[in-house]
Amino acid sequence: MSLQSRLDPSWQVGRRTFLKLAGGTVACAAQSAGATGAGVRLPHLPAPADLASVEMEFGYTDLFNMPVFANEWGYGQTSKSVSGVTGITFPPYACCGVPDGAWSPGLLTSCEMVVNGQLLSIAPAPGNRITYKWFPQRVDRQQTTGALRIRTRTFMPVKQRAVAQHIQIMNISSERRKFTVGFDLRAAVTRKTEAWMAGCPGESGNTTNWDARASRVTFVAQHSSAVSAQGVHPVADRLEAGHVLQYEFELRPGETREFRYVNALAETAQEAIALHDRLQATFVAAEDENEQFYTGMIKAVFTPGNSYFSGHLPTLHTDDEALWNLYFAGIKNLISARRHSPDSKYGAAYLTLGGHTLPTLSFPWDTSLTGLSLGLLDPLPLKNIVEVWLQQDMHQHLATDYVSGTGVGPWYAVNDMAIVRCAHDYLRVTGDLEWLKKSIGGKTVLQHLADHSLHWEQLQRSDRGLADYGNIENLLEVVSTYLHEVAGMNAGNVSSMRFVAQLLERNGEAARAHELRVKSTQLAERINRLLYVNGKGWWKAGQLDGTFNEVRHCYDFLAVAENMADDLSSQQKLEMTQFFWTQLRTGKWMRALASGDPDATWNIRPDHSCLGAYASWPPMSAKALYKLGMPPEQTAAWLREVSKAGNQGPIGQAHFIEDVFAPLKGGALKCPNDPPYINEWCCIAGGAFTDMVLDTIFGVNITLDSLTVDSHLAQFDTKAELRGLRHRDKHYVITGTGARSV
Repeated sequence: MSLQSRLDPSWQVGRRTFLKLAGGTVACAAQSAGATGAGVRLPHLPAPADLASVEMEFGYTDLFNMPVFANEWGYGQTSKSVSGVTGITFPPYACCGVPDGAWSPGLLTSCEMVVNGQLLSIAPAPGNRITYKWFPQRVDRQQTTGALRIRTRTFMPVKQRAVAQHIQIMNISSERRKFTVGFDLRAAVTRKTEAWMAGCPGESGNTTNWDARASRVTFVAQHSSAVSAQGVHPVADRLEAGHVLQYEFELRPGETREFRYVNALAETAQEAIALHDRLQATFVAAEDENEQFYTGMIKAVFTPGNSYFSGHLPTLHTDDEALWNLYFAGIKNLISARRHSPDSKYGAAYLTLGGHTLPTLSFPWDTSLTGLSLGLLDPLPLKNIVEVWLQQDMHQHLATDYVSGTGVGPWYAVNDMAIVRCAHDYLRVTGDLEWLKKSIGGKTVLQHLADHSLHWEQLQRSDRGLADYGNIENLLEVVSTYLHEVAGMNAGNVSSMRFVAQLLERNGEAARAHELRVKSTQLAERINRLLYVNGKGWWKAGQLDGTFNEVRHCYDFLAVAENMADDLSSQQKLEMTQFFWTQLRTGKWMRALASGDPDATWNIRPDHSCLGAYASWPPMSAKALYKLGMPPEQTAAWLREVSKAGNQGPIGQAHFIEDVFAPLKGGALKCPNDPPYINEWCCIAGGAFTDMVLDTIFGVNITLDSLTVDSHLAQFDTKAELRGLRHRDKHYVITGTGARSV
């Protein structure tokens, strides 16, 4: 296949898109299949193109989240241009981060294009519009300006610290034209071996070396051992200003010129140069390897005994596009979160955020929100990260950093519940109860879990019998009234104690198990009596001075339903669902905080504010609605609209409600990283969409001993199936009528 064919979006139509476009053919096929009851099904083993985003068109001044490209070792992000790359992180190495010098410009961009003296990213309208399309293995961009159409394809070669980009320039005019094209290269390359708490670091004062024969600029850090070798092939005509590669050429009408950009990072100049030159010489092979790797990796997601993951997810067989989108929305987030870097202190890791802001951190909170899917797909890294958290003092930190292997940041109030939940998901999927006997830091895993389930008792600061979960930095960060004795976090202790009671009883500790069950019931009673706002459906937070703050945030709604639904009265359930539908739910997404809440103006970061909601809040709210007895038809109709948010690639850290920003081709718009919104391209917690399909829509209830089904498929696809769902040593087919082992 020619390069032009490979770059042409018309060659990238996935099977899912084909089914939508070929309506007449599909209808005929469905009629033909009607005699046997078989319909046209969406791909249960998708190719990378099936998971691609829609084409997203933006201008330079638009607010949007710039797509990320990645491999198993690192991230990079597109800039607001057809060719620029920024925020490149291969921890401990970084390139195009934020230089540490005076008057730092923020994130640098490399490989920006200048044509005939015009910076293309700010070309005159309408020529400044760029289309972006995300694929699991790359990002495609296109810009048409004046006489030129520029297409690029950006990717990270497999298991290499490098960025590579194919660039195609076409003369779309009817006349032969001369062009002067410059590629502006930047670096601020650095190496940071201590914990990467936040941001993509950069080092000012890199020295540069130009090799005209290799068409390569080598940037060398002066205060760390880091080098970036960057170049464009074919060989440039000249170098200007020490970092701009210049080309002059003519193009006939319809003629194209192709370029290859490589940015290779390493500890030494020799290593970086060697990697750059090798990738330039084998560029097509590297691109093909990248395509093959992701094709194989996505297939492995659903294949028992594969070589990529320690488990697998079941295949989904359906012709309901909303159900398919919900399931694969979460899967896109899970595969985007996976890192298997040689520089990781604890091996394969699932990172919380997909982007340059927190490129090395695993948070218990976010991981726990997709624990079921992660336990099925890759149980060994899930078990391993729980052990890391047990070794670190997670009553002091919010996450662990894979470069240093240490805990970082202030304490997150949710950590006790989140760690117990991750352990619960690992245990109920695998049945590995022997793990509970493993000694970590002088205690068995079971002892650690028991300690986490009861740590709330040490946090009591009043005589109300509730845990005080601290200040804004320990909780939602955005809501200034959600402080101290909050319902959602206290409810987590109820479920944690009940689960640990099961483990203790199995271990022959019946008396202690009974004690935890009694405590859980008593705590649930206090939460309901002291924190519920009768007649309203929302909850309040107890303060140190004896007062209470009413807070209309979704977290208490979904967390209380998740952790102690059976302790709620029928009146509470009715009021809570009415609160959600009238104050949080929107047509395409939801608000995290009611717009009428007195704290709505405090902070507008959309993951927890009235402007939008965090990645997992919609699927977890849907789970809450089903648990609270909401009519399933209404919830399913809402989820059909929510499912369209996945049209932009992985679910973002947050999406806007449609009243704030217009939807993008039917889906709630992903929030940008720009201040004051500062939300990343994707988040592991988006895997909660897949969890919801498994345990709520299909209704699979996995416990330590059993697997049962309470299906809600009737509002989606009554013939849908999950095939190959693992529980302990068996695999099951799940349908609307139950489960059968295979």
